[in-house]
Amino acid sequence: MSKNEYGMRKQVPSVMSLACLVFLRKRLYLLPILTAVFILLSFFVSYGISVSLGHTEPDFPYISHTAVEEPERCVFGQLINLGALLLGMNILVRYLYVKEVYIRERTIVVSNNWHRGNIAALVFGVLSAFGLSMVANFQTGSQRVPHYIGAFLAFGLGMVYAWIQTTLSWKIQTLRRPGSQKLFWARVLNSIVMSILLSIFIASKSVYKYQQYKNMGTKWDKLRTVYLTSTISEWLLASSVLTYILTYTMEFMDIRLENPRVILRDRSRHSENAILGSTVLAVQTPTSRV
Repeated sequence: MSKNEYGMRKQVPSVMSLACLVFLRKRLYLLPILTAVFILLSFFVSYGISVSLGHTEPDFPYISHTAVEEPERCVFGQLINLGALLLGMNILVRYLYVKEVYIRERTIVVSNNWHRGNIAALVFGVLSAFGLSMVANFQTGSQRVPHYIGAFLAFGLGMVYAWIQTTLSWKIQTLRRPGSQKLFWARVLNSIVMSILLSIFIASKSVYKYQQYKNMGTKWDKLRTVYLTSTISEWLLASSVLTYILTYTMEFMDIRLENPRVILRDRSRHSENAILGSTVLAVQTPTSRV
């Protein structure tokens, strides 16, 4: 490995130190599972509180409508903020995984466009996680515009992120990494379902809002069908985002994060006073998995 390639492996954002400490280096495969379970439970905790207090209907409300009143909106906001952080960690670790594969294989079959695609996926993924936090903290009743912006970031850019990662998975499976072909087809299927659900959600909600504005009925009578189509598709869409994250589990079994290092610069050499943290991502081969 050349000196430049080694440098690329060493220079990792210091936030990875947090992921390294929390997920104990060799158990990163738990990160996607924890993320999916935590976010899904957050939805149901808010839903349970809201229904029990009579703040929303029990049969398929919009996810955001389970967090309009107090105290459930406070609980929902706090839990989803943590969930968005976990989601961002998955996105960052996935970026580092693809980057490591790129470094190992680029002299043979991988072009620089693949690396640019990985960076683009990181940007879209982080924006999607940020959008999830916006949805939780700006309620649809009182802050409608930022709420819808957050929904666009979470679902719209989340879908773009999924398709970019699916394309990267196609390239990885051509390298014959163990299990990569099955993961590629699982992500293709998940991305297609996500795209269909997003289209249904946007169309049905637009029709529902238009007909409601025209006083053509309510969600309890004439608009019941389109309303339930909209709400159910939203729940399924959110679930499809989480199932996509779960596909990272197998690949995360093959990587570990080494302990963060703290390096103190020597003041006697008149260098700036700074503390630098670094974390090394290592992709393990099947035979070296511990």
